[in-house]
Amino acid sequence: MGHPLYVAFLWHMHQPDYRDPVTGMFHLPWVRLHAAKDYLHMAEVLAQYPDVHATVNFAPILVEQLAAYAAGAAEDRVMRLGRQDTWTEEERAYILNLGFSVNRDKIVRRYPPYMELLQRREAALHDLNVYNDQEYRDILAWFQLAWTDPNRLERDDELRHLITKGHGYSIEDLQLIIDRHIEMCARVIPLYRELAGRGQIELTASPYTHPILPLLIDSSHAQRATPGLPIPDPPFRAREDVAAHLRQAISHHEHFFGTRPVGIWPSEGAVSQEAVEEIDAAGFRWLASDEAILGRCLGRWIQRDSQDAVTTPHILYQPYVIMVDNRPGPIAIFRDHVLSDRIGFTYQHIPGEQAAEDLIVRLQIIRRRLADPDRPYLVAIILDGENCWEGYDHNGDIFLHSLYHRLSEDPELKAVTVSEYLEMNPPRNTLARIATGSWIRGDLTTWMGDPEHIQAWSLLRDTREALVSDESARPDLPEPIRQQAWQAIYAAEGSDWFWWYSVRNTSDQDGLFDELFRNHLANVYRALGRPVPETLMRPIAAHGRRLDQITRQRRYITPRLTALPNPGEGWKEALCIHADTSTGTMQQAGRGLQALYVAYDADHLHIRIDVAEPLEHLSLDVRVRSGAGHERHLSWYPSQEAIRMDDTFIPTAMGTQTIEMSIPFETLGIRLGDRIWIQGSAARAGGEINRVPASRPLEVALIPLEA
Repeated sequence: MGHPLYVAFLWHMHQPDYRDPVTGMFHLPWVRLHAAKDYLHMAEVLAQYPDVHATVNFAPILVEQLAAYAAGAAEDRVMRLGRQDTWTEEERAYILNLGFSVNRDKIVRRYPPYMELLQRREAALHDLNVYNDQEYRDILAWFQLAWTDPNRLERDDELRHLITKGHGYSIEDLQLIIDRHIEMCARVIPLYRELAGRGQIELTASPYTHPILPLLIDSSHAQRATPGLPIPDPPFRAREDVAAHLRQAISHHEHFFGTRPVGIWPSEGAVSQEAVEEIDAAGFRWLASDEAILGRCLGRWIQRDSQDAVTTPHILYQPYVIMVDNRPGPIAIFRDHVLSDRIGFTYQHIPGEQAAEDLIVRLQIIRRRLADPDRPYLVAIILDGENCWEGYDHNGDIFLHSLYHRLSEDPELKAVTVSEYLEMNPPRNTLARIATGSWIRGDLTTWMGDPEHIQAWSLLRDTREALVSDESARPDLPEPIRQQAWQAIYAAEGSDWFWWYSVRNTSDQDGLFDELFRNHLANVYRALGRPVPETLMRPIAAHGRRLDQITRQRRYITPRLTALPNPGEGWKEALCIHADTSTGTMQQAGRGLQALYVAYDADHLHIRIDVAEPLEHLSLDVRVRSGAGHERHLSWYPSQEAIRMDDTFIPTAMGTQTIEMSIPFETLGIRLGDRIWIQGSAARAGGEINRVPASRPLEVALIPLEA
């Protein structure tokens, strides 16, 4: 029968550093809550299927915080608030902000008392007294119960009683929930060590605080994938910090898991040749990234058919050796981002057994399409192991059990750890160099390029330079102080802060993440006994623009039609809507329409479309509707050389993944002073992929302006 199709699941677990080194307080409770709902649960489900092997990646900064909770040495703000009888206005606002941060359809709606509290939240945002003290305590109780594995809620008599109680929770009730959470935190590391010891899982690491390695080495390297992308001036450059993050990752992994990691998931799958050189120097045997990176390495896109199946499976589904200094370096595997995103984003919307069946069928199709059972191939499915399950029925149980059961029984599919596969099947091909980018769109624009990114990276650069300067001027600087200051720098280098500064991502806790980032930098100065600069006391400019927050155009804009990968000056002033704006900590790899830019002058409407893959794979449609009800469709198909509207071709500039056009008002049947609505969509033969904006068209008032 030959080889089965090998499948490597890599479940990635990470959280940023929520600790305040001055007060010891954890500003946000996500480490504890994910341990209670996800980290332990994932291991417990997998343990029931010993023939299914998987790789689990832990960010060291997460493991540090888990260990602190397990030892009873951690207190987060929610724990402290739960022990109070009443709260200040600021504390009430915090509870209101955080206390409903859970999937409302799949979880909150399951509990009528929690749902009733949620229904009054909108009014409470304007008047904190809408809830009384008891109801604020009830919100805290329900929030923490909602972030508990439903299996534990069902089998624990005391927790089940709290669910039945519904309201009127006491301080003692909240302490009971917290005690259970601490117990679950304490079981996470030992259970994963046990599964690793019996060979069912491979444990790997990310760099210490989960930084984007290429950006630490040189922030200008972001421009390799996105020419002209704005970066700090001067750039941030700290290659030595990469080595420090890798050293600490290894030492922490050895301390907590008892072994040295041989594999690494570079934070967000972000790689560059320089980053691979550091990974090689640190002694890692293999690393993983995304198929978009492999495509850029090979100079060819990983093509898919109308059902999203890879048409060149022999290319994607095998490991590659990356050459370093003209010799073999680490081995790289590249994830199938469609299969990974189906678990992360799609399957939660269909019944769990049906979702598992869909994934199994897609894997079987890959094996048939390879048509090479005598040679081994590896499908890498890599995604966050903590963030998608609240959108599934019963926290993903039905899907995971169905999937693992099917994998256990199918002789043509074999779930393995990455190292198991590599030990049996050495790579057959090499890459001379690896491209620079990440698992999101194959570039680094999630963490660099927006105004808030530039401001944050500049503050990090200036603070780090102040520390280096202080070290040089004070050779007698005590080692504990020096370590405390560098720890704060490493914490601030984590990827999450820059994630939330992206215009693509927003949450109710944006302000808290901003405060945490600036506080890490402020702690560098505090450790050194220096005054904190005023620049760190001011919030970084508001980010995460929503549709109802878009500022109208301030002057007429007539951009040049060049279709360059990075928008020119004219387009930078245009209204811009990005696809897949995230309200959580996950973001799809990028498919279909990526961004829609809209601008106008006295007699033309200007539109730019950016897509996440070559235009030749897509058909595009932009609907422009006027207040009079007239609607025009601007359409493009791969066989065309310009945008078409009815029988008219519109002047168009086209790049590999960009279309720019200028349409006279009269052609659209509109005029200055009108109000119009615009929405773009991308499709393949298999149907529509996405829309931008996703929920409703962008409304634009063509207000007369100054030139």
